Formats: sequence, C-alpha cells, structure tokens
Amino acid sequence: MSITNISPVPGGWNQTITDMDVTYEVSPDGKNIHVLRQVTFENRDEDTRFWRGYYSSFNYYFPQNASNICAYEKESSDNLTWSLSSYGYYTFCLNKKVWYGDSYAFYVAYDLPRNSNTVVFNIVEYGNRTKVVLRIPQYYETDIERKDYHMLEQKEFTEFVFQKGTTWKNPCQVTCVNHTDMYEIKGVAHLSEKEVGITVRFWEGEDAWGAHVLDATVKNLLLLENVTGFSYPPQYNVTIIQASVEDTQGYGGFNKGSKGIYLLHTSSDAILIHELAHYWTQECSFSHIWMDEGHADLYTYLVLTKTNPDVAVKRKDRTLETYQKLERKYDISLSAWETADSFDSTNKDAILFGYSKAFTVIYLMYEELGSDTMQTGWQCLSELDHEVDEQCFIQVMQEASDKDLSYIEEFL
Repeated sequence: MSITNISPVPGGWNQTITDMDVTYEVSPDGKNIHVLRQVTFENRDEDTRFWRGYYSSFNYYFPQNASNICAYEKESSDNLTWSLSSYGYYTFCLNKKVWYGDSYAFYVAYDLPRNSNTVVFNIVEYGNRTKVVLRIPQYYETDIERKDYHMLEQKEFTEFVFQKGTTWKNPCQVTCVNHTDMYEIKGVAHLSEKEVGITVRFWEGEDAWGAHVLDATVKNLLLLENVTGFSYPPQYNVTIIQASVEDTQGYGGFNKGSKGIYLLHTSSDAILIHELAHYWTQECSFSHIWMDEGHADLYTYLVLTKTNPDVAVKRKDRTLETYQKLERKYDISLSAWETADSFDSTNKDAILFGYSKAFTVIYLMYEELGSDTMQTGWQCLSELDHEVDEQCFIQVMQEASDKDLSYIEEFL
C-alpha cells in the first residue's frame, strides 16, 4: 500500500482540494503575532482511488523565526506529531488515513516575534482557496500592502478580512505601529567645519533602533562630506524621528529639512543615507526632482561602497536593471517626472521607474567624469545663488570636465 503526502505548495494542489482559514493576531501585550491556520482538505488524488493509497502526512513551510509550533485535530483536540525535514519544511503526521474521497481538518498554530511597539510581518499564502483575517488592536496604526480587504470592528480589535477567492502569489507586508510616548537620545557629529548635534526620537521599547540610527547617522554624515567634496551645508542640527507609513506617506523616509527626517522603523541604512544626502542636494537648489533624487541615490551608493560594498553593488545593479526593465512600459521624460504625494502598490512601478532613471543618468555621468571632476561641479553648483535648472546643471558639469554632455538631453 503506497503512502503519499499532501503539501500546501502549488505543486500538490492538483491532487487535493485544500481550503485554509488563517488568522494573524497581533497580541495587545506586545509579545508576539499569533498565527492560527485551519486546514481542510479532501483527497481527490486519482492515484489513490480504489484503496490503492492514502494521505498520511502534511508538509508545510513556516517562516524561519516561527516558534511554539503545534498542530491538533479539529474535533478531538488530539495533538499531531511533527518533524523538521532536511529540506526545511515541517512534516505533520496525521491521526487518520485519508483515503480517496475522504476529508480531514486540523489546526496548525505558531507565533512570530515582534518589537514592543512596532510590528512588521508578511502574509505568505498561495492560491485562491484561503481566507485570511488580520486581528489588530484598534489603537495600532496599520498599513497593509494589499488593499483588497474589508474591515470589521470587533470590540478592542479591528479585523482586516481577505475573503476566499483572493489570489495569493507574493508576500504581502503588514506594518503596525503603536503610537506611545516618544523617547530621545542625543549625540554629536564632529564634521569638518562644525559640530552637528544629532537627536533621534523613538517609541517606547525601541531603544535598540534609536541607538543604531544615532551611530549610523554620525558615521554617514562624515562619509557624505567625503563623497560630495563639501561640508555639511545647513546651519541647523539633525533630528531623526521614528515614523509610521502614514508619517512618511508610504516612502521609506521623508526629509523635511529643519523639521527633521521621518524614518520608518523598517527602513535600511541605505534609506537613512539617502535622506541625509538630501541636505547636500538641497544646497544645490536643483529645480527638477530628477537631479535632486538622482544625486541623493548616487551619494547613497558612494557611501555604501565604503561601509558595505556588497550592498552597494547589489543596490546599484538592481536600480539600473529596474530602469531597463520598466523603460518600455513608462516612457516618461525626466523633465516631466514628479514624485507622487504618496507611495503605494498602485503607483509603485511608476515611482521606481522615475527614481531608477534619475540615478542611471547621474551614475553614467559619474562613471564618465570621475569623482574629482564631479566634486568640482557639485561645489560650483552649491555656491550658485539661484535655482539650478537642467541646462545650468549640464553647463556647469561641462565646464568642470571640458567634455560634451549633451547626450544627457536624450533622457530629459
């Protein structure tokens, strides 16, 4: 008698009918995200007809940081035994032989870690036979990458419901923030011409985030002076505020000048460097967004080559590839490109195209002219007492390099 397995990944779905009801609950006590998965499947595998075989186990991939894993039968509450395979999935031994035409239902539960007041996790599902419910305390600000849900108010929780029939292919990120009182730490960056005070503000329980951002800010301000060739321009100190998706309008960070930088608690050091770089790009008074954002991304790349070269190369290559990939889909001239007021899944590709095209132009110029020549041009631009439009930018760089840069106009 043959023994076969059921798997929730797409390869096994042509053999059974599998339904799932999944609840992701963010605990109000700040300890974890509890996931409860009800699995119901029916054996429709033709190879098991006429008592030729049955299903006796269930394979499932959990997130690597899952803990407190357990499984039990729906009716009897008897626990299922399980083991971790060498391929990384968990195999649960069923308490019943599921013959052709039979159904079986059981629960799988596990916990995911979270920070004290910030919660980030992915909904990872497959197919269109899964109902997903997110249960989030009402006092949390919640952003969900996909918007095809409906909301229900359930006393102290808000439920975000994705009905069965929704197709799941890619992970969907969920970001939650509990807006508690904010704490702050301070430091000083000893730069070439001045001492710049650094203040980092963060929510209760996010001390590690605050300490990392303070250290990274001090280090990256020094490096930005080095790669741009001129000193920190503003007369004010730097404030960085831990923020929610609503605060940053969907972007990873938002530089508001003297009011500070709003930074998502999920943002990488590259996003922090990019936002700090805007203190240098703003000094050049670029009149077009593409010059401002293109330079901020180039400065980010140059800093990362000093702190994390592998990340720098991967980020650069990914940006250049994004431009090439989306070039035919979005025939947008740089002169006409403007950043959207907010960033979400509906305009993601268009925004990424604008950023990638802007970086591509500035990066190509940097590769042709070299660091010293580019720094000379940037210093000249920062000393002008008027806005820098596209023709002014090209002219200054041509004078600094004594090269014909008219090819840039093809991108404009």
